[in-house]
Amino acid sequence: MPSARLSELRAALPRMAVLAGIWAGLVGCLIASGEIVVHSNAVTHFDRHATSVLVNSRTAALDSAMKAVTWLGSWIALTVMAAVVAGLVLARHLPLLAAAAAALAWAGEAGGVRIGKEVVARDRPPEAIRLVQAHGWSFPSGHAAAAALAITVLAMCVTAVTRHRTLRVLGWLIAGLAIVATAFSRVELGVHWTTDVIASVVFTAVWLTAIAVLLGGRLRPTVRNPPGGI
Repeated sequence: MPSARLSELRAALPRMAVLAGIWAGLVGCLIASGEIVVHSNAVTHFDRHATSVLVNSRTAALDSAMKAVTWLGSWIALTVMAAVVAGLVLARHLPLLAAAAAALAWAGEAGGVRIGKEVVARDRPPEAIRLVQAHGWSFPSGHAAAAALAITVLAMCVTAVTRHRTLRVLGWLIAGLAIVATAFSRVELGVHWTTDVIASVVFTAVWLTAIAVLLGGRLRPTVRNPPGGI
């Protein structure tokens, strides 16, 4: 492995240490928000009302669509993300640091969600209304967080390998819609409350923003395509 790429990775270690501190703060905020959600009658009423409205609005077509969409927050999406990032790094379209940043992003997302679930320990919606199987605590939503992570990173990859402004805008638009649809699916399928998915998306978005701010300048493509190319 070229020494230049390793040197770049070592140079970013201090920034990664700062990110570790930011992550700890974000997890603390996630837990605090979870405690507020669990102990607030107003929020609980909102969640139950939102779930009731969605459950009463179900149709066979919508249920089928949401069962498919919810896979965007599964291990499949994370595997695709990892494969795409690895491929672009091996093809030298992205620096080695991009792979490390993606791994850090995933570890922070997964770790934060796991800690939040265990500390807040919020019950899921009643089993009678669930259309898919779900295990563990409800807050925050692991599927919504994973979708926000995987889809955002894939959108960043699109931005990295194309100079077409239309494709970039389209990529981010599709990414945003996919994240919202995945979060919605978890509530419509009866396995999460609305505030579960909102907290997950916000937590992951802020975490990815912190990574982009501190490491973004070092994640630029190492090989650029000719003007107009993809």
